[in-house]
Amino acid sequence: MKRVGIATATAAIAALVLALVLGLLGGTPTGAGDNGDGYRLFCGPGLTPATPGHKASWLGGVVLDFGRGTPCPDPQPSSAAVLFESVAGGDGSFSLVKLGWLYVLLVFLVTLPAAWAVQARGTRRLLFLLPPLLPLLEPSFARLFISTFAEPAGLFGAYTLLCGLAVIAATKAEDGFARLAALGLVAVGGVVGGLAKIGFLPLFVLAVLVCAVTAARPGRGRWWSGRIVGPVLAILLVLELIAPIRANLAWQDRNYADVNAVNVVYTLGLVELPGSAARLGLPAEAQQSAGHAYYPDGPEALNGSDVLLEDPATVKHKVWDLLLANPGALVAAIGTGLQATLGRSLPYLPDEPWTAATRPPDNSAPVSGDMGGDATTFQAWLDSMGLWWWPVLLVLLGLAATVPALLRRHRAATTRYGAVAGVAVTSALGIVTMSVVGDGYFEIAKHVWLAAYLLDVAALALCVVAAPPLYRRAKARWGRRRAAATPPAPEPEPQPVT
Repeated sequence: MKRVGIATATAAIAALVLALVLGLLGGTPTGAGDNGDGYRLFCGPGLTPATPGHKASWLGGVVLDFGRGTPCPDPQPSSAAVLFESVAGGDGSFSLVKLGWLYVLLVFLVTLPAAWAVQARGTRRLLFLLPPLLPLLEPSFARLFISTFAEPAGLFGAYTLLCGLAVIAATKAEDGFARLAALGLVAVGGVVGGLAKIGFLPLFVLAVLVCAVTAARPGRGRWWSGRIVGPVLAILLVLELIAPIRANLAWQDRNYADVNAVNVVYTLGLVELPGSAARLGLPAEAQQSAGHAYYPDGPEALNGSDVLLEDPATVKHKVWDLLLANPGALVAAIGTGLQATLGRSLPYLPDEPWTAATRPPDNSAPVSGDMGGDATTFQAWLDSMGLWWWPVLLVLLGLAATVPALLRRHRAATTRYGAVAGVAVTSALGIVTMSVVGDGYFEIAKHVWLAAYLLDVAALALCVVAAPPLYRRAKARWGRRRAAATPPAPEPEPQPVT
């Protein structure tokens, strides 16, 4: 009962702090304004923004209130849509505040079993949950829980997966039910996060891999019985999610094939591979439009876009082929995507609620550095960042911490915890790669926003891994200093013999 009480208190504190950060308790809700992508989510249940123009994008504030309209014929297949419709379905008006409370409840429901399971070998291992939890409570990440984006479902899924992985690091196969709870969290996190949007698919892939290699032996079965549950769960996940993943890919191709192709060719291919227009089948003057995206002016403003739009898939695949033939350019592009994680605050998305008195900046999408729609502003935005090397260093350190976590036998729990950092940076690297290769540099800060959360988790996880050896070293050094500073005790005087 003590263990359950501590777990309940931990989950309640996490949910309470999240509610306070979101302004759901006695304050103004803090969310993220729509950039035009929100329609994908709220059109499914037939919601209509309660604004004079019945639109929610680029209004200078977060549209919280919605009325009812006609559902759209082709909503985006997404785990975010499932969560959204669970509170937005039905009749009558709807407020995004309900969605914020839903995510607060979900964080409570995930933290509760994680906090219970992680105590299987001691209450102090509750500290293992801090690296996934603390970045979740940062306003830059938490505020998207009150939005009409798919990103918050990816954030919740990543948090759930990493909580399960933290439990795996804190327990052993003999802690059967704790390990089973951990596998359940990893599976749920991989499904919810990986299916939020196609760019978050690396979360699902890593969840499958973690399940496949994790042992869980409830009861006193033979040693091999603990190796069955994880792989079986991994196989079931793959079989169940093939159809949803294909549906998501098909929806993306139906609705954004032209947009993605233009962004990949002009903001990525022609930028990282100057002079490649001829090899892409485009006129030479297309190079003059390098760095400019599909939005906000449309493809008509780009030289050679008419040729591209005749067969966008073929030209986009040519860009990918050139990047594979020039790995240096591909590495540079991924490095730019990692650097963009430093812009996780997304200042072009307002956080205060929209009201009738809110004045939008203008009637069009802004062209700012973190939007990546203009080469000049984008490069200036990158150049303004300090510690541009920090994300790359985190990736290298996280991968290095994974090696002893996987290879050493009879290792300490903090050493095993290096796997949390490894999975976090691998997921971040996968998301960055898919974002850059799939849509170029357009709106790169938002596309790699979840990778920024994962890198923050990795940084805190590395602190957990490094803390014990640093403490032991400091303790030994302090002991030597005390021994050197303490004068030797005087020898006792000889006593006369009687």
